[in-house]
Amino acid sequence: MEVYLDQLNIVQRHKLRNLRDRSIAEHFHLDWEVFEELHARPQMEAAVHSQAWWRLLTLAEPTYKELVWEFYATFHHNSKGNSDHANAVQFTLGGVEHSLSYWEFANALRLNSRAACGPPLRLDLSDPTDFACQAYFQSICLPDSVDEEYVASQTRASLLRPEWRILNHLMCTSYTPSQGSSNRVTLRTLWLLHAMGRSEDTIQLGSVLARTFTKAAISTTRALVCGPVITALARNYGVDYIGMTLVRGATPLGEPTLRHQHLVARLGRVRWIAGLPQPPIPAEGDQAESSAAGGHRVPRRVPRRAQAPASPSSAPRSPSPGSPPPVVVPISDQLAAIALQNERILAGQERIHTRLDRERDRGRRLMSGQHYIMSYLGLDPNAVHYPFVQSPGFEDEYPPPTGDGGDAF
Repeated sequence: MEVYLDQLNIVQRHKLRNLRDRSIAEHFHLDWEVFEELHARPQMEAAVHSQAWWRLLTLAEPTYKELVWEFYATFHHNSKGNSDHANAVQFTLGGVEHSLSYWEFANALRLNSRAACGPPLRLDLSDPTDFACQAYFQSICLPDSVDEEYVASQTRASLLRPEWRILNHLMCTSYTPSQGSSNRVTLRTLWLLHAMGRSEDTIQLGSVLARTFTKAAISTTRALVCGPVITALARNYGVDYIGMTLVRGATPLGEPTLRHQHLVARLGRVRWIAGLPQPPIPAEGDQAESSAAGGHRVPRRVPRRAQAPASPSSAPRSPSPGSPPPVVVPISDQLAAIALQNERILAGQERIHTRLDRERDRGRRLMSGQHYIMSYLGLDPNAVHYPFVQSPGFEDEYPPPTGDGGDAF
């Protein structure tokens, strides 16, 4: 892969140097195994009707550093209004340059469900008035939040139903990271949720991904997103990424105990995002019975707020038998030690001031000698650039001698 990176031009190499210092964001996708454990797969399938969105949100690919660096270093988005056109997206993967339209870009990711000659799809939310955001928000929020008024980027995501709260978190963290926190529902995210809930495609996903890559590329501090999407592009174009640096991959499927631990961790995370109650922590006896029965016991960490705080008024520990009694220093001895320490500090300050006065006198003698030499040679001391730096007002404080100051040396 270093061979491909060496083929970049000067501008792309400068981008590459900046990209190496940036982190790569974690990418989320819908894990059906988790939703089956939560008995929530029917609700998630009902929330995502679009086949194109289904394939995008379930995309589970590893992330490779070199692929991400090459893609972002060479990515260019040539947007021309609200219409699809050739050369809209340009990038390089595996040393091969690609110049695609939005439809071709989505087709390279297998995200097109209609032909290129079909009616054009929406590229972006150009006017908020053509989208009934209030009515749609009321259709996906909790029953007790129907009367809430939707305010863009201010409405809390906790008002949404669990399945839509999970989708909002996925969009805000993986596909629209610059739109705001996942705790809020932005207008663009609400529009994308509305699009993925329809049976027919209404939005060109190639344009959505192009804008996501653009905002991540022009930033200098945000993490690089959509690593699995870049890997899927490389796979479809036949790029050999064997031997590259793996950043994040799929969940290990080896040892059953390890797989169970990862499943439990993902379950807890999805429950927290969806606002579902966490299962109770089993008691020690239940854990022992589960282990004896052959089950896999996964240790759970108790939240900090659930731990019992230490009592501030706990009784002091009694000394163990045979230990020496504690040493009690009288208050007068403590005050005497503090006074001695203060005297040492004052003596040190006095030595510092004495050294500063000595250096000041030395500087005065050097300046007087220099002025004497200049006057003796018939030169103007004020017009000469001295090789050392003078402090402001030094010449006014120590004027040059007027007579034969032979004692300057």
